[in-house]
Amino acid sequence: MVVRKNISLEQTHLKKLGSLTEKHNGNLSAAIRDAIDIAEVSLHRYGTVEEAISRISAQKKELTSREESIEAGRNVLISSPIFLWMLRWTKGIPLEKEIIDEVLDPLKIITISDLDKKINEISSESGWNCQVSLYCMDDINPSTATVSIAGDNELYREFLAQLVVMFMVYNKGLEIDVVHKRATTVRIDLKSGEKETLQLAAKKHFGYLKDVMDEFKSKQDFWRNLVEIYGSVNYNMVSLYKDYYEELLASNTAVDAGIFESISKKHIASIPHPDFLKLLKKAGESLQIIDKIEILDTGINVYHNYKNEKAIQRIRDYYLLLLKANGHEYEAKYSTSLIVFNHVCCKG
Repeated sequence: MVVRKNISLEQTHLKKLGSLTEKHNGNLSAAIRDAIDIAEVSLHRYGTVEEAISRISAQKKELTSREESIEAGRNVLISSPIFLWMLRWTKGIPLEKEIIDEVLDPLKIITISDLDKKINEISSESGWNCQVSLYCMDDINPSTATVSIAGDNELYREFLAQLVVMFMVYNKGLEIDVVHKRATTVRIDLKSGEKETLQLAAKKHFGYLKDVMDEFKSKQDFWRNLVEIYGSVNYNMVSLYKDYYEELLASNTAVDAGIFESISKKHIASIPHPDFLKLLKKAGESLQIIDKIEILDTGINVYHNYKNEKAIQRIRDYYLLLLKANGHEYEAKYSTSLIVFNHVCCKG
């Protein structure tokens, strides 16, 4: 039987009943009936209205593991645009092993299955929306493994790939074999590696800017000034090894071997000729002595933008001397923008 009685409610009470009223599509009577049922349960549990209000208010919402880590200071909350900015400007700079161990604790992650579960939890809780799949035959000590990461954001994919791959490099003795990249996925095949060269491929893939940034940080004023100088003249500059420049100032003819010996850690005559040609290309193009070097099967093509014929002849002689110092004879022909060097013979 429905008993109809008039009751008086202030606006504050109506506001508190808001969610219940919405639940019943504006039916205030139904909302009040729900409130009475809730009050009955609370009074049954806590005894009095005052005790119920006090205890319920004091109860703390159960936190997720991510919320607990933020509250404890192990993690911080950061906006997505800022995090993406950080990933973009630190790409090529590898995470240190201590950082990876902090995120993926090798004492707790024993199997590849553990790693798979943990990295997907991190991706989900962090809102990166990437799915990581790990495949291997041996769950504890695999000789090969495949890491597949799917997600729309390349920066998130690359960051997760670094975490997973470097964990396997440091803790499972694996190294990068092949990297396959597509529009929304990356797959990295790993294999067992030698201890001495274990991290080379991984550091090359994830840490290709580490040495550059270490040098920049060690001599920031020098590199800032150099960038300013090169930029102001649109990179129309040439750099020379200092000892060779000193010989030029003294009007002496000398072989500019120092830079090649410093890079290779070998005497110029001991550098394997294919390696020397690569060094010749790297040094010539980077120091902007010439525009481009093209390595061919039977020689090299040197492209330049010198207009003075005597200068072109000097460049020709410069490279002939370097090639001879490496133990190989070349003959050369030149034009207004190209010098062609043909291999004649080499040391035995």
